[in-house]
Amino acid sequence: MKAQNIFSTLLVLGSMTLLTACNASNEQGSLDSSSQVDLSSNKAIAYCNQISNSDITASLKVYVDSSNVVKSNYMYVRLSALPANFESGGSYISMWRWLATSAGQTHLDNTVLTAALVNKSGTLLTDWKSSLRWNELQALASSLGYSDAKTFFSNVYVLVDLRDAEGVYDVLKFSVYDATTNKATSQADALLPMFYANPAQYATEADGQPRANVLKNLHPFKNLSLTSEDAYKSTATSLCFNN
Repeated sequence: MKAQNIFSTLLVLGSMTLLTACNASNEQGSLDSSSQVDLSSNKAIAYCNQISNSDITASLKVYVDSSNVVKSNYMYVRLSALPANFESGGSYISMWRWLATSAGQTHLDNTVLTAALVNKSGTLLTDWKSSLRWNELQALASSLGYSDAKTFFSNVYVLVDLRDAEGVYDVLKFSVYDATTNKATSQADALLPMFYANPAQYATEADGQPRANVLKNLHPFKNLSLTSEDAYKSTATSLCFNN
């Protein structure tokens, strides 16, 4: 759904060293590039997104390397709200990716995504993990001077390895699991930036086909009707975190 290009307006948080350290992995799923955005057009592009449910609030921002190039293999996530029993070890968080075709068919990749914690300078703080569990992060948090999970996650970023160099996948799924049963207790889906900020523009894919309703319903501005592309651009920028 995304294209790679120079994105000069975002703070460069990544580095080539960090990118090289990331796990190499193969693309999975069908190569459906029909929904890639056209950065040469005048359409407003959302480089960030946010989702929230009763358990979790997450902000997403594209990964930009030291040459100011967006890399769709990776995504920055900031967690600002966590499950009530996360600190007690009663729950943990994992992330997945899925796509939808213009015909409305969806494909959930059944291989869990891995993620690492990085500081605001882009330095890796952990190895790559298939789940976020407080008992595995508490010692690191304490060493950095943070005594609780909310404060810790407010001061670090989750770097997700999307394994998606071609920008094929559309959605990042956050799943909260019961630590005893390992069964999902809640889920939240967020469109992966980059996407058209104007929902009317997003409603049609690059090849002229209508966008799947399941994706249109996830658009953060689906209920907004603004007056210009600049207004959509400004509203989309407000979703970004810069510190």
